[in-house]
Amino acid sequence: MPQDLLYPTGIKSFDAMLGGGLPPAANILLYGEPLCGKKPLAMQFVYEGLKMNIPGIFVLTDFGFDEWKGMMSSSGWDISPFEQNGLLQVIDCHSKQFNPKLEDEGIVCYVADAGDLSAISMQLSSLQEQIVQIAENHRLVFHSLSSLLETNTPESVYRFMQFTTGKFRRAGATATYVMEKGMHSERDVVTVEHLMDGMVEFSEDKVRAKGLMGASPSWHKYEIGEKGVKIIL
Repeated sequence: MPQDLLYPTGIKSFDAMLGGGLPPAANILLYGEPLCGKKPLAMQFVYEGLKMNIPGIFVLTDFGFDEWKGMMSSSGWDISPFEQNGLLQVIDCHSKQFNPKLEDEGIVCYVADAGDLSAISMQLSSLQEQIVQIAENHRLVFHSLSSLLETNTPESVYRFMQFTTGKFRRAGATATYVMEKGMHSERDVVTVEHLMDGMVEFSEDKVRAKGLMGASPSWHKYEIGEKGVKIIL
């Protein structure tokens, strides 16, 4: 794919590995073992977009908004300006399990838990209806699909993902989905892969892109620093 048809992520080393960036309205799987670097890359992906005035939605299933905001801040990514201008929205599917009285406030919408796929879908639809009025494209991160598969049947997650990925493409969203390696059957992984436009796979201290035209298919070393992920080409 020609570089002028790719959207740079704003992460220079990642863009270099991808051959210039990601295709418009692509669904990308971030796949690897726990603590390998998927989360920092996902957070950096949304933050770099916000800096380019690209709206972002972050769906949290493994931790709550306050913890996520703290992790962003510890990496030097201050989301306060984007809370104020409305470019960032968060769907928290974790915190209400511990505090059922939480109500939507500011940029945060709460869902009871990761098992409520209908509520997650409704919140996503509502936020995207607002975003498409102000922007031609936006970014979305889903952290993580593994939580959905732990709390729902694989068949219901597949139906949810089939609807969601198609809706995101039509809405012009470049979406990334985190999935933990070693937690799911090969069949479940392949089923999710089937819905994606490409994959970024982590293995020990290496990373590679799969299924993306123009991207380097080779394994590359990477480092995780205070400012996020740096891929060594």
